[in-house]
Amino acid sequence: MAFPKFYILRHGQTEWNVAARLQGQLDSPLTQAGQDQAQRQAEIMRPVLEQNPTLSMFTSPQGRARSTAKIVGDSLMYGFVTDVRLREIGAGPWDGSYLADIKQSHSALFNQARNAFELMFLAPDGEGQHAVQRRCEAFLTEQTAPAILVTHGATLCVLRGILRGMSFDETLNLEHEQGCVYVIENGKETILR
Repeated sequence: MAFPKFYILRHGQTEWNVAARLQGQLDSPLTQAGQDQAQRQAEIMRPVLEQNPTLSMFTSPQGRARSTAKIVGDSLMYGFVTDVRLREIGAGPWDGSYLADIKQSHSALFNQARNAFELMFLAPDGEGQHAVQRRCEAFLTEQTAPAILVTHGATLCVLRGILRGMSFDETLNLEHEQGCVYVIENGKETILR
């Protein structure tokens, strides 16, 4: 399927990122570093928006993504629309848990995961791979024009995997940097820093 061009941003660093806690459907505030990362994303997007002033910006409704979108939008005098399909994967009872506690209580699943994002997909009673892929695909197939998306680490990787035609396993190996912009057009990705 052909998709329009997307500029995808991961929210800035949060207090729970620093504390090694899974956020999932819960939230924690941006750190000062996270606010600085969002400001950097605004600087990256400034020339893009000067050339494309009609781009829409969509964000997850979760606080850390909305805070990032607000910093980007306020800096550029640009508004955004929330869409629940851009939220982070729900890790069920693991939402808000420390990675160290999950390692202790679910060592087999913890050791199976190559990173914290894969761990969230393995969470008992969590949202799971198929549900996240379905909602991301539904969002992307509705879009008819280039847009800016502000989302979360695991959802960011799923969106990028779909847009690049990757398998889910390949998607789990993607980097999920904060403070940059992932640009995807015609299945090709460029990272703006």
